[in-house]
Amino acid sequence: MALQVNVKDILSQLYHNRGVVEFLFANRENITVNELLAREDLSADQYQKLRSLDLLYEYESIVSLNDAVVAMFEDFMEIGEVTPGFINDYINELKRHIRFYQEVHEHRFLRSIKKYLKRINIALSREIIKLQKNVDDTYKNESNYRIKIQKLEDYRQKRDTIIDFIQKTEEVIVETRALFSMTNDTELYGIVNSLKANLIENLDFLIEIQTDITDYINKIQFQLDVYVKAQKLKEVKDHGALHFRTNFNEIVREVKPLRFNGVKGPRTKIALDFLVTDDGHVLCKRIAEKYKISRLMARGMAGKMASNFKDKMVDNQIKLDTEKLVDRFLAQKKANLFEYLMEYKFPKAIGEVKFEDRLSLFVEIAMEYEKELDFRYRLNYFEYEVGEKKKRLGYTVILPVTEDSEKTKKKKKAA
Repeated sequence: MALQVNVKDILSQLYHNRGVVEFLFANRENITVNELLAREDLSADQYQKLRSLDLLYEYESIVSLNDAVVAMFEDFMEIGEVTPGFINDYINELKRHIRFYQEVHEHRFLRSIKKYLKRINIALSREIIKLQKNVDDTYKNESNYRIKIQKLEDYRQKRDTIIDFIQKTEEVIVETRALFSMTNDTELYGIVNSLKANLIENLDFLIEIQTDITDYINKIQFQLDVYVKAQKLKEVKDHGALHFRTNFNEIVREVKPLRFNGVKGPRTKIALDFLVTDDGHVLCKRIAEKYKISRLMARGMAGKMASNFKDKMVDNQIKLDTEKLVDRFLAQKKANLFEYLMEYKFPKAIGEVKFEDRLSLFVEIAMEYEKELDFRYRLNYFEYEVGEKKKRLGYTVILPVTEDSEKTKKKKKAA
């Protein structure tokens, strides 16, 4: 380093220039000197001070943080590349200090054993978390399929390396169990138990990571195979041989996508009670205008009913006595039922009785008074006019029952 520094100087500069440090850590690539000096919270003198402490590096006008500072932040945040190699160094140092302690039972060696046991425990957990993050990030964000597969394969090897370190750590703990028991050190006992529990938990995490890596690689390989096959098909198509050198036509015939199956949209039925309301009429009118249905468009709202409407209906029903009408028909012998109703003069209180009403009355009497009527089962015809057009209606001849007709019916039943 250019200057003799201490912890206080480093912490002081990192704190006073924390905005610059955070900016450089978030943008670890392609930050130029001019961009950095353009910030209001950094002067040229402060920049030179950071460089003199080797907290900043400058190469070809590109500025970056010291790798040790970046590694420190990444370790605390559990991000960055997986570098499990230093765990092996911790294991080797642990073995070395165990040998020293076996030779000379001094507290300084026991303190070093505790230190490296803690470091191994923390480092294993941190590297496994970083491994999981890097595996997920590679699968989601790496655009090149071949590079993505290669990275996942590398992470699989690092996963195997971490498993080897866990096994080595377990071997060391088993071999030195008697030695650790002889120390009667409560702190050491707690550190070893915590490490054992974390080793088991970390192995479970590594099994899940292995499953994820295998699953990701299989998915990528399938996508890569599809991409390669699509490239080959494109080459065949460009040469005009797609329909002759492949089974493209057969595959297309078997495919039945939903978009060609005549998908029917859901239909919501409107309640009939709503349609007879004024709002329902407005809705029907809109639909008629949309689909240009003139019959519904021409139809207007009904006017107000007369206040004595119900009274008139009841009065008409009372005055039209169907039973008396039938009795009068049965008493006469000249006309059949249809002719009788067409020529019948109804009371003035009922008002005008139209042809349709007389026809409905004919059907009603024929159904209700069947036993008192003589059905001859032959047709007569009645001519009438609708506007300027003449029409012809056929009807069954129905006569009043006579003694002769009753005898004929009884004979037919007896037969």
